[in-house]
Amino acid sequence: MPASEFVFFMEARVEHQRLRNRLKQKRHRDRFTTERKELLSQLAELRDVVAKLATRLPASAPMSTSCLPWKDVAAGLAQANAESRLTLQVLRDATASMQNLACTLATWVGQSVPSPLQLDDNPLRGLTTLTLPADPEARKRGLDWYSQHLLFNTDRMLQLSGFPSTGTLHDVLVTDDAESGLSDILGRIQIEYNLPLHKTYSALADKIWAELRGDTHVSMSEFLDTETTAAIDPKMLYRRTPLGPKESNYYVCREFASDDRIVFLFGNFSQDVLHPINHMWRPRLFWYVLERMGPTETRIKALFYNGPKVVQGRVLTWKEDMCNCEGVDVPDGSDDLLFSEYQQSIDRDWRPMMTSDVEILTLRSDAT
Repeated sequence: MPASEFVFFMEARVEHQRLRNRLKQKRHRDRFTTERKELLSQLAELRDVVAKLATRLPASAPMSTSCLPWKDVAAGLAQANAESRLTLQVLRDATASMQNLACTLATWVGQSVPSPLQLDDNPLRGLTTLTLPADPEARKRGLDWYSQHLLFNTDRMLQLSGFPSTGTLHDVLVTDDAESGLSDILGRIQIEYNLPLHKTYSALADKIWAELRGDTHVSMSEFLDTETTAAIDPKMLYRRTPLGPKESNYYVCREFASDDRIVFLFGNFSQDVLHPINHMWRPRLFWYVLERMGPTETRIKALFYNGPKVVQGRVLTWKEDMCNCEGVDVPDGSDDLLFSEYQQSIDRDWRPMMTSDVEILTLRSDAT
């Protein structure tokens, strides 16, 4: 390439670079100018806002234009930091508590809900073996859940117990599971009244609540967690009824009402970790169900369920229970003969209670 062309090429290249630089600088100036105009516009708007806000202040309010000293700012930031850390710790503690509660209740409910196989073996034994935990919130939710659980199973238990569709009834059934040797006890009462539901309720509610409170029991009851139960439902209580040094009934009792039905119920926990341990116990579940049968007709179904006795965590067969109750060895004889004797012993024990309950639930002038 000739020298003249090379010089021309280099000059053109330099000129092109200068042009690029000028254009670049122009873009920077334009952007700066635009941003400056926008900021000035925003500043003007903010001044207008401040001026308008200033006019809204009370006339006596001083207008301070001075900034806070850095020492005050630092102290405020330090206080805010301490408060935020405290809040964070409170939230962490609450989260840990909720996680612990969720795990406790999930395990508790999982253990209490029977599997389909368990229900197939014996549907009556699907509501038992529950321990009330120590955590206050877990206790509250446990008491509420168990009473709701009993309510949910009301129809199932009445159906399984074979109540007739009409008429009166009071008897004691003792079931025998030939395969397992376990036995359940069912007390059944059915009475019909020529009264509307609300009048029947007025006549019976106090009597039934006397049963729920344990007023008619030979052992005194100790009422527990009264503030907790009152917060759940005013028509609810939780009580401990000691039967001896090794056994107590931990009963949750509650009333539920709808337009056509009123259910009084109570059932026991196997253990309460805050109170004396049960070395022996028996599942005990009770329902009093008032049902509207017509404008002037009401029916009550009372079901008293006792499951197999449990001693030191082991479920007793009816033969073992018979031996335990009598305090002697089971006599020789066929299973049918022995079970008949066991039924008779249960009937002797239950008959006074059943007779008393029938008397309590009978309204002489209106019952049929």
